[in-house]
Amino acid sequence: MPLGFKPCELAARYNVDQFIEDAWHAYSGKRTAKILRVNLIPNPPTPSLLLNAGAGVYEIGIPGWIEIPYDLFEAPIRDRPDAITGSIENMPFEPAKFDAVVCVGEVLGYCDPQRAICEFARVLKPDSMLVCDFSSTRSLRRWFNPEYGRAADIVTDQYNGSPEPIWVYDPAYIFSLLKIHGFSIKSVHGTHTWSAIARKAGVSGGRAIWLQERLGWLPLPSVWADVVTIVAVRL
Repeated sequence: MPLGFKPCELAARYNVDQFIEDAWHAYSGKRTAKILRVNLIPNPPTPSLLLNAGAGVYEIGIPGWIEIPYDLFEAPIRDRPDAITGSIENMPFEPAKFDAVVCVGEVLGYCDPQRAICEFARVLKPDSMLVCDFSSTRSLRRWFNPEYGRAADIVTDQYNGSPEPIWVYDPAYIFSLLKIHGFSIKSVHGTHTWSAIARKAGVSGGRAIWLQERLGWLPLPSVWADVVTIVAVRL
């Protein structure tokens, strides 16, 4: 676990069996679900293992995939089949086990991304898919802030109305880690662009989502988004 986090504080928030998202993160979740539906083909022709890395209380639920819930905490995945607890920085799986790895919900913001991506590369079969996301230092919400454009920095964000520290990364930094560990980037998706501008202007999360939904027909570059989702293939 990188600097800036107290395990007991993370456990108090995330070692739970149910979770209610605020409007900002609920919108992120809906966008991520759409990206997963487009990229993970339902009912693959052969049995396919999907690692839900940092699963929390959420199931990916793509038909035909055998989903392995994996999380740092026990409570969110306690009653789910095949659930395993542990850190994504050091996973207890043999090499080339999985046909896809999904690590979303900005889980990379609570760990060392270099170690996590190295582990994703190790446990994925060749030509298999990784979908991961993270909060970006190049977000329109970060303009003129000290962290803007930095490779990595820790910031205090709002989650369900309370402050929470999280690591944010330059997309170029994450792209470089993926390439170093043998991934080819297939596509990049941005979540929260117009809404990020609104938040920068002091608009509440709910009103910012309202603006995003009405201006979404006019897309802005994904690297300007608050949350960047990468779809990559293990070479």
